[in-house]
Amino acid sequence: MRKKRQRKLESILKLRLVKYFGIFFIALALSGCGGENVPMMRDMSSIPPSPTADITQDITADIPGKARQEIRLGLLLPLTGSDAAIGKALLNAATLALFDSRDKRLVLLPFDTRGTADGAIKAMSHLLEQGPDLIIGPLFSHSIAAVRPLARQAGINVIGFSSDHSVAGDGIFLLNFPMEEQIERVIRFASDRGYAKYAALMPESPYGTRALEIFGKVVTRQERELISVEFYPPDSSKLVAPVKNIAKYDARRNRYDREIDFLEKLGEDDDLAQEMLDELKNIETLGEVEFDAILLPEGGAMLTTLAAWVSYYEIDPARIKILGTGLWDDEMLFFEPQLYGGWFAAPDHQASQKFRQRYQNVYGQAGPRLITLAYDAVAMAATLVRHEKIPDFSAEQITNANGFYGIEGLFRFAPSGVIERGLVIYEVGPKEFTIIDPAPKNFIDRDMPDPLQVSDAPEFEPEDHSEAADLAVLPVNDGRPFPYNPVQKDVADEVDQ
Repeated sequence: MRKKRQRKLESILKLRLVKYFGIFFIALALSGCGGENVPMMRDMSSIPPSPTADITQDITADIPGKARQEIRLGLLLPLTGSDAAIGKALLNAATLALFDSRDKRLVLLPFDTRGTADGAIKAMSHLLEQGPDLIIGPLFSHSIAAVRPLARQAGINVIGFSSDHSVAGDGIFLLNFPMEEQIERVIRFASDRGYAKYAALMPESPYGTRALEIFGKVVTRQERELISVEFYPPDSSKLVAPVKNIAKYDARRNRYDREIDFLEKLGEDDDLAQEMLDELKNIETLGEVEFDAILLPEGGAMLTTLAAWVSYYEIDPARIKILGTGLWDDEMLFFEPQLYGGWFAAPDHQASQKFRQRYQNVYGQAGPRLITLAYDAVAMAATLVRHEKIPDFSAEQITNANGFYGIEGLFRFAPSGVIERGLVIYEVGPKEFTIIDPAPKNFIDRDMPDPLQVSDAPEFEPEDHSEAADLAVLPVNDGRPFPYNPVQKDVADEVDQ
């Protein structure tokens, strides 16, 4: 009976999408604000929704006095064009968030940006005619930059999904998975565990340059030593030289060869020399690398290729801690022994995995990794107005210091418009990623450092967090919430949309 009621709920959700003029109006569920030192929090037990939930229940009945009858959330997404698949998936996730808030005042106003700056301007112009209270989207940085003047003129704040920090601020808040925090979190954790000398292999791209800037600042802030950095080209056949350089392989190999020559000249009668020769047969170099931890801010096939060369050129993962970013959040690493024991920072999977399964059950197909962002954006908006007669989406409310707790865990927005997240530290194993340091429960009780300030830099190529995103569905483009790092040659040759 419970399963039948849940299927009925989800069927109702599918049937009640369109209201009129493209306006979406769905009743949904979200818990209230937290206390003084607690993030505004949703009841995660509603993911998937409770089979006993009454979709006709209206939380506004608890709001004293006369409340606004309609609160309009604009949604700017690429619903046609080459990026339509991801745009529609984000719209689906936003619809689920509306369903879960059970606030009948909430109305979703989706408009098609076509994935272009011009399309975003046209969509924004039509959206403003509908009088939105808050704008969610666009997805790409060029579209966000295009609608910024219109949003500023209208006095409406924007929750965008780009990773390009240069478009944040002045009413633009970016809900994404920032590389900066991932690097800072894993380096701080490694430093606390005694790792003091760091190296990095960085891609030859604006993304790599920015990653190095963050990496250098974090290492310096932790009063640790940055030993060596090498850049590699976006071609997996050209990784040998940078890996050999950072490993100082040639010098260590020459030292090994000289030792072998010396011992062999002592002759077969020298038992000690023969014993030492036998021991040297199991290694290829003499001497250790000068660092005790190395950062590989890479993902996908390039990461596995890079890691294989790192191991091959005598950077021993049993001695040297290999560190990564959220791009490591990929089950293909379970088949890469050279990365076992490595650490990376990312949001906690628990709630997001349940949500992605629910999404697949409702819509009949898996959604890209980014669907959780659309859900959290709408759910945050619902939280902000839950007990309010009139919606207040001011910067003061959006940048609430206590933050929010969403499907991707704890987050809040800084006044600069960038996001701060509470991240876990995962360790790579042969069957799973194990949490070895949990995410903070709130931003008050734990000392969270200020967001890193980085210099203005050109837009970097976004990276694909491919754990749940098919490249055919998530094409190469600018400003994605997971910065895409074009490290494979066939991808690097693609032209941005």
